[in-house]
Amino acid sequence: MWIADLDTGKTANIDRSTYSWEGEWWPRWSPDSRWLAYSKHLKNRIRTAFIYDTDAKRSRQVSDGVTHVEQPCFDANGKYLYFLSSPNAGTSHFGWGVLSGILARPLVTRNMHAMILQADGQSPIMPNGSPNPEANFGEPAKSVRIDFEGLDRRVIDLPLPSHDFTVLAPGLPGRLLVQINEWPDSPTPLRGGQSVLYGYALSSPSKMEKMIERVSGFEVSSDGAKLLYGQGPYWYLTASDVVPKPNDGRVDISKLTLHIDPSEEWKQIYRESWRIMRDWFYDKNHHGLNLNELEKRYSEYLPGITRRSDLNELLNRMLGHVSVSHLGVAGGDVPPPGEPSVRIGLLGADYEIAGGRYRFRKIYRSSIFSDAAGSARSPLDWPGVDVREGDFLIAVDGQNITADNDIYSYFVGKRANVVKLTVAMNADGMGSRTVTVHPIHNESELRGADQIESYRRRVEAASGGKLGYIYIGDFGSSIMHFIRLMAGYSDREGIIVDQRYNGGGITSDFLIEWLQRKALYYYAFREGDDLAVPVNPAPATKVLITNEQNFSAAETFAFMFKLGKVGPIVGNRTGGGGIGPYVYTPRLIDGGRIQLPNRAAYNPDGTSWGIENIGVIPDFEVDVKPDDVIRGRDPQIEKAIQVALEYLKKNRPPAPRKPQYPVHN
Repeated sequence: MWIADLDTGKTANIDRSTYSWEGEWWPRWSPDSRWLAYSKHLKNRIRTAFIYDTDAKRSRQVSDGVTHVEQPCFDANGKYLYFLSSPNAGTSHFGWGVLSGILARPLVTRNMHAMILQADGQSPIMPNGSPNPEANFGEPAKSVRIDFEGLDRRVIDLPLPSHDFTVLAPGLPGRLLVQINEWPDSPTPLRGGQSVLYGYALSSPSKMEKMIERVSGFEVSSDGAKLLYGQGPYWYLTASDVVPKPNDGRVDISKLTLHIDPSEEWKQIYRESWRIMRDWFYDKNHHGLNLNELEKRYSEYLPGITRRSDLNELLNRMLGHVSVSHLGVAGGDVPPPGEPSVRIGLLGADYEIAGGRYRFRKIYRSSIFSDAAGSARSPLDWPGVDVREGDFLIAVDGQNITADNDIYSYFVGKRANVVKLTVAMNADGMGSRTVTVHPIHNESELRGADQIESYRRRVEAASGGKLGYIYIGDFGSSIMHFIRLMAGYSDREGIIVDQRYNGGGITSDFLIEWLQRKALYYYAFREGDDLAVPVNPAPATKVLITNEQNFSAAETFAFMFKLGKVGPIVGNRTGGGGIGPYVYTPRLIDGGRIQLPNRAAYNPDGTSWGIENIGVIPDFEVDVKPDDVIRGRDPQIEKAIQVALEYLKKNRPPAPRKPQYPVHN
């Protein structure tokens, strides 16, 4: 962290952190600008409060370094330093997609405190939580004195319930602006809460006043009197100590104009992109490349650039010399993609021609507990929709249907509309019936779900119900599907985890921990089954299926699966993309983006970077050839079943033995 003197132009580095995600130090000046309060992470990754003295040019740690402390800020009266503490924020504070942290995030709570800065200072509140009548906290400070001796003992808890407090900012003397992340009553790990701004006054220390909902960000003026906040697409400027009325203080920027010289802007974007690579790439040596030479060589192409998309192409070629995954430049002032010329509704079915009409050869069914929303629900597999395989499609919204035209031509413009189908058991339409359906825009999830269901049935049939089958198509929304089935298969002897075609998502450390979970002891009850602890232990046999379409978090999952000796891996080597972005996705001046790899997975034994350009090599390499697909075979599934059944014989855990009940005479 640096400070700059705007009068002299001099800068000074006042502190450093070894934590890779220390982007938000949350610095706050004291009213007299002598002191700077901030927080940073120590080696234990616990955020800790500091105060920097611009006169003495030194920082002092003012919290214990064991308790998570953040958001220190001075009251405008110069008497108090407010801050937040949390018993569990450290479990989720990783700054990027690590599943264990994401699952912990809705549980994070924080508490508000005040530190009395002067040794002879009065607490603003009484022990019973009422305001202290002897504490004069309503006057602005002209200068601020801090007595560091005994400072850690002059800390009080503000009498407020725990919340997910996220930002503190000083307002007028004795007042704070407090941002809270309010979670829904039934929070889910992959959906965050809503930011709400509250006002807090020491004159009423046990309550807060709700000011603004759905806040996207806010700043307070240096004197604490004015509040600038964002809500939706607008910004508002209001007084900091009153609840604003709707639309009060909206900042009108509709008449602002900006002159842009594209050629000059593109030069800036080119130079900025190069600088981002220079300063943020995970390897400071840039894989041995001379970046200065690259910048000079490719700059010669700039005069010939006439479109923003061409600049993206130039940047991708220049930066691509480092030869790394997860690197790319996109966006900016490029024309938006046009709307598709037609919107075709789909029914989730295969057809065949018979009697000059289309007949439903196969209807793709919905899973009752499908984890994919929207397009994974079958229009023809809905309660009250009486359409069967073998039925003929006679009419769509009253229009007669024949096989003379493409089946999909009858559904142009029907996407997301209510459509009436006339179907019959015979091509002549005798005994026809009309049903109402809602066509979908994409059948891929529905067809994929059908394929997954066929694999599940195949695995259960081949193993006599001993094995469960889990397909995880991405490490995002599909994680909930994985969790559901891991619990549902707790009575199985083994599971096959299929992650083929999974392109990545969240680093799923929690799932690996679960797959390694073993029962350590059991509870016995008067009636009912015994309970293993830890609960929901994983089956003893686990097999993972991978292929060359696995990248990013899917590869780190396979990497952890292998390093943790969770079980054998079957299939093909993964794609080899293990170096990627972490927290920081830079925005260019025109809204373009650079995805820059600034972190890399590596094997802790020092032998390799683990995944990049290598991938995860399966224990049993098995290919799926075109003729296998034509014949309806899947050699990788077949091999996984074979390996799992062999491992069942070798890895069957001993059954728990319950001791004799005691007899006390």
